[in-house]
Amino acid sequence: MPRVLVGPTKADMHNDEYGKSYNLLNNLHDDRFTVDTYTRTVSDPLAPDNVTVHPLGGSNRVSFYAKLYRTLLRELRHGPVDIYHHMNLSYRWFNPLLVSGLQGDVPVVVGPCQAGHAIMAEEFNRMVSSWVGTDLPRPLTDPLHAAVDATRDAILDPPRMDLFERTLDAADRVVVVHEEGREVYSEFVDESKLRTIPLGVDPDFFEYSEPADTKELVAIGSLRERKGYDVLFEALDRIRREHPDVHLNVFGDGPLEEELRAQVERLDLSENVTFHGYVEQSIVRDHLSRARAFVHPSRSESFSLVRLEAMSTGCPVVVTDISGAREMVREGEEGFVVPRESPEPIADAVTTLLSDYELTKRISRQARARVEEKYDWRKIAGEYLDVYRSLAG
Repeated sequence: MPRVLVGPTKADMHNDEYGKSYNLLNNLHDDRFTVDTYTRTVSDPLAPDNVTVHPLGGSNRVSFYAKLYRTLLRELRHGPVDIYHHMNLSYRWFNPLLVSGLQGDVPVVVGPCQAGHAIMAEEFNRMVSSWVGTDLPRPLTDPLHAAVDATRDAILDPPRMDLFERTLDAADRVVVVHEEGREVYSEFVDESKLRTIPLGVDPDFFEYSEPADTKELVAIGSLRERKGYDVLFEALDRIRREHPDVHLNVFGDGPLEEELRAQVERLDLSENVTFHGYVEQSIVRDHLSRARAFVHPSRSESFSLVRLEAMSTGCPVVVTDISGAREMVREGEEGFVVPRESPEPIADAVTTLLSDYELTKRISRQARARVEEKYDWRKIAGEYLDVYRSLAG
């Protein structure tokens, strides 16, 4: 029976924060393969009997990844390993084992691969803090971000891109999440290696229900610059002129909460906006099932799973034109795709939905059908198993 070694995945195996690695592994049901992966901690058990998650521990991510790569190297050397799957490769990052050729003759899968997105100062702070295992103050990381940004092209990018390309070159299959991502990765690897398989959603958890004839809207995401809430509130001010009783439910927390609350007060929108903070997915799901529309004004995303969750519940979406948006949401069918940084198109699209309940119901049904057709985690895991079969002969 072929054995698949998977790593790195998400450092902590759980189904929170959209759990990409968790959901993919949790649907790899196939008695013809055994799958082993190593993580720092395991919070949620996996369903398939053929998949085993081994916790390695580690006080922070640096110590965990050092231990992880030593473990993966031992497995690759002493096996048996029939397929090695690097499941969590960030754009422009690398795998030291693949760069060094230490996988030997073992077939390699890399993916799901996403294109990078803009990293602003606050996102840089969040990334560095996660690596050291403690929240660092912005005055400490902002100068570092400025220095990194200024020297990236001349100093950091050439060696980093070399390691990234060598990692991809070692792969037999590179899985990308959408066609725009395929265009990006085709610059680094031969087209014959590429396979497009999206990320997904659990349609059983995010059940379908017809949207209510209300003026309720939902927005989900951390309260950060990259998420574009400032643009959304400007749009809401326009929407309110035609629909005074419109109400926006905001789910998420983050460093800009105080600033965004001040913007809401300045626009006199306090009666039209509720900040719920971070809540359990079940609460978000319940609000999506009742909402007239989900609005996602993000300035940058690699792949937006929250859009799929809204679509799965049958909630029409109004989303910005980021990478992969028009492949996920077909204009006027599952929702509306609008330009970034512009409140007017958001307001126009939302107003169209609020003014036409029959259109809302039609889009709702098509959004759910789109998820069932293309973005069900069970189908997506089946496509990965097809990749494994092709390499296992």
